Amino acid sequence: MPDLKCPFSTVQASGVCHCQHAREVVRRGGSEFDCTEPENHTACTALVSHMNAVALPALGHVDDLTQTPKSVYERVLLGGLQGLRMARDPQDLGLETGDIWTVVESALARHSAVGNIPESEFLPAIQACEIRKRRRRQR
Repeated sequence: MPDLKCPFSTVQASGVCHCQHAREVVRRGGSEFDCTEPENHTACTALVSHMNAVALPALGHVDDLTQTPKSVYERVLLGGLQGLRMARDPQDLGLETGDIWTVVESALARHSAVGNIPESEFLPAIQACEIRKRRRRQR
């Protein structure tokens, strides 16, 4: 089976999100996560592409790794998952996602296809999401 890098790998590596279908692997760049389910990987990849296509222009960025900071992509992932969780349960306000796949699966059940998920379900949460900045240690 080929390696299927999880599109939510960066937020999983940070420890804020987890997925039942993710398997941690260590590569040169550090810890990453691969998906163990090819069909789920396809759905999650499509969801991340959909959220990026909507959210990056709304945040004043383009989908270009050389121009857009990593933190903006993380904001899209964390805020997007939060928004999709809140669409299912308005009281679910935390940034942490215990199981990414259940969030994706629930959104797909409500809308039948990733492209049908309205931006109103995830864009406001992405716009409101604030990533904690890492503090540099003083020497």
